[in-house]
Order: sequence, then structure tokens, then C-alpha cells
Amino acid sequence: MEWVTGYEQMSNQADFGEARGLDAGPRLVKKLVGFGDHRTSDIVAKIADEEVAHVAVGVYWFVLVCQKMERAPCSTFKELLKEYSVELKGPFNYSARDEAGLPRDWYDISNTNVQDELSGDTKNEQLSVVYDRLASVISMECKNSSLHGPSE
Repeated sequence: MEWVTGYEQMSNQADFGEARGLDAGPRLVKKLVGFGDHRTSDIVAKIADEEVAHVAVGVYWFVLVCQKMERAPCSTFKELLKEYSVELKGPFNYSARDEAGLPRDWYDISNTNVQDELSGDTKNEQLSVVYDRLASVISMECKNSSLHGPSE
């Protein structure tokens, strides 16, 4: 699609690239624990937790861009998957994907809920939920970040 820019591609990378981290992270943690590698499993668990925020940011920006371009996010996402020959396969970590605000009908063909048919008010409510979640994640990241220098 000609309207896709690096900006939209970046948000899609978070949506289908980093979302795989949501799926694979917990399984990898279990394997590492099974091998007795608790140090690495702790690191992977931390990375997996941070992926939720990355995906939430991607979803937020993707939906915002779609709204500005008057495009339906679900069908646009699926069109991009086709265009880039991306086939999404499970198993999916539904709880982490839900926490990140990634609608199931975007990636799971067994889901029959059609987001694109929602009313404007419902879409705004969903965006509000994602925005609130994102604000919470950003707040936590700021508290845990060393970007602001040492605590006083």
C-alpha cells in the first residue's frame, strides 16, 4: 500500500514482530528454569514484561494513524500482513497480548469479534483504555529508568 511509511511500518513491527516476544518469552523462561539457568530466565522474564509496553505503544500509534487516515485498524493490519507476506501462527499469549491492547481479531482467525464494525464511541473507549494502560506503563518505566539520573 502506498500510504505505508516508515512510521506505520514501525508500529506494525511492534504489533507483529515484538508481539512474538510476548508469546515466546514465557515459554523460554520455563525452559531456562527447567535447565536450572535462573539468572538468564530472570533476564528473559524482564524482557518479556517490557515487551508488553513496546506492543502497547505500537498498537496505540497504529490505531492513531489509521484513524487519521480514516482506515479501519483491523482490516488495515490484515492487509499489511498480506502485503508483507506475514503469516501469524500460535500459540499466542492471549493474556499478554490483551494487556498490551492488541485486539485478538487482528491476529487470531478463530476470533469472530470484528473491531472495524464498532461504533465511534466504542472505538474511543477502547483507545482510552489503551491510552490509560500506556500512561501507566510509561509511569512505571520512568520510575525504573536510569535516564533521569541517580535518585536524590
